[in-house]
Amino acid sequence: MNEIVEETVFIPQISNTNQIHQQSHNDQHLKEFILWFVLLICLLLLAGPFAHHLSYSVPTGKIRTIPRHVFSEERALDYLINLTQYGSRVRNTRGNFNARDYLILQIKRICSPNKRHIQCELDLQNFTDSQHNQLQNILVRVSNSINKSQNISTLMLSAHYDSVEFSPGAGDDGSGVVIILELFSNLINDLTINFSNVHLIILFTNAEEGGLQGATAFITDHRWRFNIRHFLSIDSTSCNEVANLLRTTSPQLVIDYSRVTRPRANVILQKISKKIGIRSDYVVFNSNHFLLGYDFGFFLDGYTYHTPLDHISTCKQGVIQDLGDNLAILTRNILLENNQQINDAEPLIYFDILSRYLMIYKLSTSVLIQKILIVFIIIIGIIRILFDHIYHRQQNLSCNDFHCIYFRFKNPLIIRIISIIIYSISNIISMIGGLVFSLILAWIISKTQPVSWYGNSTLAIFLFSLPCLIGFIIFQYLFDLLHRRILRKSSQNSNEIHFNFEQNISILIVYSLLMIISIYSNSEFFYITLIWSIFICPLYLILIIIEFILHWKQTFEKNSHQLYLPLLISFFPLIHTIEIVNRILRIFIPILTPLFSSRWIYRGNLIIFSTVVIPTLFFLPILQRTKKFLRLLIVLLISFFIVIIVCCIRQPFTKNHPSTFYAKHISKSIYNAETSMNNSFDVSLISKQSSITVNTYHGLVLSPILDQFSIKSGHKLYNKTCFSSTNCTFDDSFNRQLAVEHIQIESIKKKYRIRIQHVLSYNIRISSLSNIKLTVQNQFDIPRKETIVDVYSTIFIFEVDIKIQRCDVNDSPFLLLFTRLMPNIVLNGKGFCQAIDDDTRLIINR
Repeated sequence: MNEIVEETVFIPQISNTNQIHQQSHNDQHLKEFILWFVLLICLLLLAGPFAHHLSYSVPTGKIRTIPRHVFSEERALDYLINLTQYGSRVRNTRGNFNARDYLILQIKRICSPNKRHIQCELDLQNFTDSQHNQLQNILVRVSNSINKSQNISTLMLSAHYDSVEFSPGAGDDGSGVVIILELFSNLINDLTINFSNVHLIILFTNAEEGGLQGATAFITDHRWRFNIRHFLSIDSTSCNEVANLLRTTSPQLVIDYSRVTRPRANVILQKISKKIGIRSDYVVFNSNHFLLGYDFGFFLDGYTYHTPLDHISTCKQGVIQDLGDNLAILTRNILLENNQQINDAEPLIYFDILSRYLMIYKLSTSVLIQKILIVFIIIIGIIRILFDHIYHRQQNLSCNDFHCIYFRFKNPLIIRIISIIIYSISNIISMIGGLVFSLILAWIISKTQPVSWYGNSTLAIFLFSLPCLIGFIIFQYLFDLLHRRILRKSSQNSNEIHFNFEQNISILIVYSLLMIISIYSNSEFFYITLIWSIFICPLYLILIIIEFILHWKQTFEKNSHQLYLPLLISFFPLIHTIEIVNRILRIFIPILTPLFSSRWIYRGNLIIFSTVVIPTLFFLPILQRTKKFLRLLIVLLISFFIVIIVCCIRQPFTKNHPSTFYAKHISKSIYNAETSMNNSFDVSLISKQSSITVNTYHGLVLSPILDQFSIKSGHKLYNKTCFSSTNCTFDDSFNRQLAVEHIQIESIKKKYRIRIQHVLSYNIRISSLSNIKLTVQNQFDIPRKETIVDVYSTIFIFEVDIKIQRCDVNDSPFLLLFTRLMPNIVLNGKGFCQAIDDDTRLIINR
C-alpha cells in the first residue's frame, strides 16, 4: 500500500516538472528567436546602407584654380556647360558641327602654351556614314619632338562627341569628352611626362550612336592606328552616380587598374555586358585583338539615357572628379611604363571591396581552395561520426543526457545517417522550392505589374528575394515535421534531442554541392560561391569540432553560438552580395526595361529574378538553424505583403526615372510634271499624306495614353491603328509644315534643272531608281533651303525621290503639344536625325 501511495504522489511531480521545463524551454527559444531576428535586421541594415555609403562615396570636386597638371572637376564642368549649350549633337546637324568646332578650339588652346619639346598634331579624319553624310573624327597626337622614332607605342583616350536626337548628351557622352579634355590638359602640363617612350592620342569619334561608324572608320583607315598599344574608352548612360570599369580586353589589365584610388570593377559585369551585347566604341577597338583596353563609364541609374533629361543638372557632384582621379593615375602609369606585362595564360577573378580595394586572384586558385574545403568537409564529417560511434560504444563513456542521440535510440548510427540525409535533402529541395516560388512571382508580376520595381533596385531585391525565403521556410518546416515523425517511432520526446552535428554537416553538404557546380562550370560567374564558402564552411567545421570536444567533457547543453555565429560570420559575404546585386540591377534595369514588349516582359522579369534570387540561395541554409519556422514565416509573409502593397501603389515612372516614347513623322508627297517643250515651269502637287507612328517602351500600353492625350488636347486622332500594345499610327493632322515648299523645272531637251525650295535642313538626299544621270549641284552646302539638281534622261517617264529629315522638336506641333500635356512620358532619341521624315516623289513625263 505504501508503495502505491508513493507512486501516486510521484507522477504529478514529474508532470508538473515537465510542464515547467517545457515552458522555460519555450521562453528560452522565443528569446533566442527574437535576438536572432534583431541581429538579422541589424546585419541587413548595416550590409545595405553601410555598403552603399562606402561604395558610392565620392571625393570633393577640385576647384578650377588648382595647377593645370591636377584634375579639376570644375574645369571639366566648364567644358561640359559649353559643349551642351548646342543642344542635341546628333550627327550631321548644327549642334554636331558646333560641338566639333568647339572641341577643335579647345585642343588648340590646350596645346598652345606648351614650352617643352612636346609636339601636338591635330587631324580631322573625314568619313562617310551609312546615310552618305560627310562626317569627321577629331584626333590629336602628342609626342616628343626630340624623339623622331616612328615605332613608339601609343596610348589612346577615346570618347564620342555626338548624341542622339533631342538629347543634350551631358552623360552620353559629354561626360567622357570633358574628362578626356581635362586629362589631356593635365598630361600636357605635367613636367614628369615627356611622351618620349609612349605617345598619346586623343580621339573624339562621331557617329557612335547608331552604328559605331566613327570608331570603325578610325580603326580601319587612319594611319595612326598601327602604333596603338593601350586604349581607354569612356562612354556612359548618365552621370548621376559613380563610374565603373565595365570591361577590359584582357583580365590581366585589372592588375594595373587596382592601383587607382577608388577601384570599381567586377568580373560579373564583364561577363554580363558581353552576354547582353552592350555596344560602344570599345567593341570596335576590341575587334583588333592586339589592343589592350578598358571600357569606363557612368552606367548606374541610366534612366535618362537618350532623353532630353540627360543634361548637366543631373550630374552628381564629385563623380567626374572621382573618375578623373582614377584615370589620371592609370594613364600616368601607362605613359611612364609602370604597367604590368600582360600574360593571358590564366583567367582572373576580380571584384572591388566597397570601392576601396580590388581583390584579384586566379580562377585556378578558386578551384583549388574549393577542392580543399570539400575534402576537409568529407574527412571531418566521417571522422566525427566514427569517433562518436566508437566513443559511445564504451559503456563507461556513453552519454546519459536525454538530449543525446545515443541515450535515446537503440540504433543511433542509422538515426544520424538518416537525419543527415533528410536535412541535406530538405535544404536542397527547400532551395529549389524557394526558386519556384520566386519564378511564379516573376510570371505573375509580368502579367499584372511588369515594371513595378522600375527605378528602385532595393524594391526589386525585396520583391524577388522574399518569396524565395518564404518558399525555403515552408519546405524546411514540412521536412522538419517529417523528420520528427520518423524519430517518434523510435523515441518519445524527440523534440528535445539535439541534432547540431547533423544540421551543420547538411549545410556543409549543400555548400559542397554548390562548390562542385562552381568547379565544373569553370566560370568566373561563380566566384560568389567561394566568397560564401570560405566564410561559412570553416565556421561550421569549427562548430563540429567544438561540439565533439564538448562531448568528451560530458557537456550536452545547447549553445547559443550555434545560432548566432553563422549570422555574424556571413556579414562580409552578405555585404558583398547585396552590393554587387544592387550594382548589377542599377546598371542593367535601365538598359533592359526599354526592350520590354509583349514577348520581353516575362523574359525581363526573369532576368531581374535570376540576378536577385541566385545569390540569395547562399544565405538560405543559414536560416534553417532558427527552427522557429512558423514565427519566421509570419514575419516574412508580413514583409512580403508590405512590399506587394508598395509595388501596387507606387508610380514606377517619375521625372528621375521616366517612361519613354519615340514618335516618327512620315509624309509622302507626289509632284507630277508634264514637259512638252523647252521651258521653265512650276510643278504641281498631286497628293500628300502624313502620319505619325508612336512607340512606347517598358511594355507601356500606348492606346490609353493616346486617348488621354486626345482628351487633354481636344484634338481627335484620325485613323488610329495599333499594330501592337506599344505601337500605334494615326494621321498627322497637327498642321505640320512639310519640308518641300516649291519645285521648279527648267527643261532643255533631255536635260532638266530642278530647283527645290524646302525648309532649312542638314539631311537632304536626292536619289532615283530610274536609269538617269543625276547631279546635285550644291550637295556640300549644308544646311540649305534650296537644292539644285541636274538630270539627264533618255527615257520618257522617270522619277526623282527627295528625302528631307529633321529632328527638332519645334518642327513638330504634335511633339510640342504631347510633351507639354504628358510630362510623365519623355521623348526618346535615335542616333540618326530621322524623327521627321518628309519623302517627296517627283514624276517627270516628257
